[in-house]
Amino acid sequence: MSWDEEHLLALEVDANYGLASAPDTPRAVLEDPSVLAVWAWSPRARLLALAPGLALPSTIDAMDQEYSPGQLPGALSCLAASLDGRTVSVEGGPCFVFPDRLTIPDSAPLPIIVSTTDGQRAAQHLIRPDNWQPGEWNELINGRMGEWAMAVHDREPVSICFTPASNATAAETGIWTRPDFRGKRLAPAVVAAWSRREHTNKTVLFYSTTADNHASQSVAHTLGLTPLGWIWTAR
Repeated sequence: MSWDEEHLLALEVDANYGLASAPDTPRAVLEDPSVLAVWAWSPRARLLALAPGLALPSTIDAMDQEYSPGQLPGALSCLAASLDGRTVSVEGGPCFVFPDRLTIPDSAPLPIIVSTTDGQRAAQHLIRPDNWQPGEWNELINGRMGEWAMAVHDREPVSICFTPASNATAAETGIWTRPDFRGKRLAPAVVAAWSRREHTNKTVLFYSTTADNHASQSVAHTLGLTPLGWIWTAR
């Protein structure tokens, strides 16, 4: 299925934060209560979504700014300044779309298991990583969070790709690699394995990261993901 940039941006924002149906509102409305605003843009499209009841100052025409992916959009700067001294944290980074065919990464140096029935059964015997809470871990390995892929070393998952956010059409990639196993070509391998699983459920897969996470951006480039644009999130 072919999607234009405007629809892709809206689809990714909805998958991650939820977009409410608000036909009487000139801006898209976010469902995630922890987020004040999301600015998503690409060379040919842009989307500004705001928390319920929040509005830009009337003097700001947010849609006129020229696309500058690494530059904080003026709309978010003005929004933050209008909130009466409230501390606003803004973070942004590039986003990508998975193509129909990935660049096949080199073979991973460790075994990879995926969220098939056999994989879920095998995962019950793995040692839970310390950064995953027990309930969250059980939801992951039992498939209730979506598909996953893991590189395993001595019964310990050391690189995991999973689905932290999704909607009926799209899924967002989540990737974690234990610090002592980074730089060993594991992340591209588990992301590729995850995508093969999740593509059976979702039409579009997204990958987003932050501006300073160059290792994560390298994974996207290694796999040949298609650059979409840049997403800024204000909280």
